[in-house]
Amino acid sequence: QKTMEAPQSETAPSLDYYLIQVKKAILNHQNPVTGLLPASARLLSDAWVRDNVYSILAVWGLSLAFRKRAETDEDKAKAYELEQSVVKLMRGLLFCMMRQIK
Repeated sequence: QKTMEAPQSETAPSLDYYLIQVKKAILNHQNPVTGLLPASARLLSDAWVRDNVYSILAVWGLSLAFRKRAETDEDKAKAYELEQSVVKLMRGLLFCMMRQIK
């Protein structure tokens, strides 16, 4: 039975490298109250729903990678933290949509 896993090469960046990039590019800009992402790093206004969803998909994908490759409790904790960031954004979007129907 063959598995579809890619071989780990010595030159391949680790998931921690991608975690640093995702935190720097996306998660550092997430609003701590609403969970939403700004339109740009310089603007304080929230971005479109589409932009928030597309951006947070990178975080979700990284959480799935951490979950799949989890060998230690630390990796599981990183996956959980990333997943909770996704949940926070999705709840923020849902809350905004519910407020608009009133």
